[in-house]
Amino acid sequence: MNCRKVIVSALSLMAFIPSAGLAALSTDDYIEAAWMTTRFFGAQRSGEGPNWILDGTNYTKSFTKDSYNGKDVSGGWFDCGDHVMYGQSQGYASYILALSYAEFTKGFYDLYTGDYSDYKESKDYTRKGGKPNEVRDLLEELRYEADFWVKAAISSSAFVTVKGDGNADHTKWVTAGKMSTLGQGEGGEPRYVKGDANDGFTPGMAAAMLAVMARVDPDEANKKKYLEAAKTAYSYAKSHKGVTNSSSFYESSWWDGRWKDGPFLAALELYRTTEDEKYKTEADEWFFDLDFSSGSYTRLNYSNAVPLSVVMGEGVFHWAPSSGSFYDAEQFLDNIYKKKAKNDIFMGETGGGGSFSVRSPAGGAFLYALMSNFYGETKFDDIIEKNVAYLLGDNSNKKSYVVGFTKNGANAPKSPHHRGYYGNEDTGREVDSGLQPPEKNKLLGGLIAGDFNSGSHNGTVSAWNVNEVCVDMNAPLVGALGYILSKKAPVTMPGEEEKPDTVDVVPVVAKAPDFSLVQNGSTITLSGMDASAFDVQVFDLAGKMVEQFKGLQGTATLSLRAKGVLQVRVISAKSRHTFMVKSL
Repeated sequence: MNCRKVIVSALSLMAFIPSAGLAALSTDDYIEAAWMTTRFFGAQRSGEGPNWILDGTNYTKSFTKDSYNGKDVSGGWFDCGDHVMYGQSQGYASYILALSYAEFTKGFYDLYTGDYSDYKESKDYTRKGGKPNEVRDLLEELRYEADFWVKAAISSSAFVTVKGDGNADHTKWVTAGKMSTLGQGEGGEPRYVKGDANDGFTPGMAAAMLAVMARVDPDEANKKKYLEAAKTAYSYAKSHKGVTNSSSFYESSWWDGRWKDGPFLAALELYRTTEDEKYKTEADEWFFDLDFSSGSYTRLNYSNAVPLSVVMGEGVFHWAPSSGSFYDAEQFLDNIYKKKAKNDIFMGETGGGGSFSVRSPAGGAFLYALMSNFYGETKFDDIIEKNVAYLLGDNSNKKSYVVGFTKNGANAPKSPHHRGYYGNEDTGREVDSGLQPPEKNKLLGGLIAGDFNSGSHNGTVSAWNVNEVCVDMNAPLVGALGYILSKKAPVTMPGEEEKPDTVDVVPVVAKAPDFSLVQNGSTITLSGMDASAFDVQVFDLAGKMVEQFKGLQGTATLSLRAKGVLQVRVISAKSRHTFMVKSL
């Protein structure tokens, strides 16, 4: 579903703002939440699996016959609580998760085995029933999705974007395994597979995800196949435009023309992985052609990746939006999130059923975390944690939005719009026929769409507008939780080298809309684009101001006394920009 602006009265929101009297979530609470929301992706697995939520059913595999022009394209994640696979949201979610893994690695734990044999052996699907296997859990979930994208990226002229028919899929309320055995008219095999669409967004996002995986996966064979597939997907994205239209389920018009973020992020990540300058040149062309104006008015979601592109453009290349009144990523994000916050909770575009309220706090927390990571800042940590805690039940109604999360006395949703959750294989049962989930499935970990206007959960399973769970909603929350844990309780895996935290400092020459900076050792030369006066503030990575220069004008050459990676903020009456430099 697309996310449109919903006006919500201040009165209705007041009941759901955090209360100072509530006990704070513990580090272990965040670990529990990260475990649940990460393992949710294992409940979304299509194909051979294994899929832990199908354990104990008669059909533990699903849609193994998915093919396109004779090519096997089985696997990947179901996008929501049904069994159609829409690449539009799937590509977005997989890139956010891969990026989160790359940037907040030490915040992701190894609490279970990726084939879920530990849970089956222990017959305990709680966190205690898991057994570490020296591979971070998120990496294992990502590998399953990456292997699907390798199949989907058939060639530079053939790419699969959708698997399944939404209308047929929605006729029966049964598990994915059972649905696979039904006729095509009821969502069974062989499924409809859409390929070769005029879509630059989906293959771009897939390419970005694969490029990250080619950089972070420790397995050399995986790196090779992921990089090859990333280049293939990007080649397809470059020669197509727009977004796949999927009837009433994912309308291409929802993107409002914002599809170029896909190939931009693909070029950016291919550059980071390969260091090939051609990708940086192409990223430059894509970035400055993005729809910054349209993207600055709505929150991060699968149909608006512009806020993510702005953070990545600045964090990697120090680029700023080329249109509008925004001069850096912080200002861009503040316009979407902080200016519309209620007691620090990101509540722009939220409200009752159908507005998918949880996307605002989850997406905002992730973006500020990503920006903080690039700049080594801590000033946003409180607001990041507040928004994540809000979704986990740290609000006046103790209302958790994660299925199964009841830590700290939170009230969790119990009626998610998710077929696998109920384990039903009786095709005669209806969605609201009183189905109850097996005990093990109660810890689903899916983030429901939510309703910020009600103090209690809607118990109607068919109410997808509040009870839907989707990979695109979980992904930013998993990323934000990873950031929080990377600060609170970072973990290093056996065999991993202990490396000091570093920040990539890319250009020696950097440009912003109204300023340019040239560095030579510890000397920087700042030039304004007009004769206006400007001030310069220099911060270390802890956010502490270490130097300040006031009342400069035109061109000024400065010698930095502070050493290390520094943030140089230039402020004039008309604009503001932050440069990253490394002073030795």
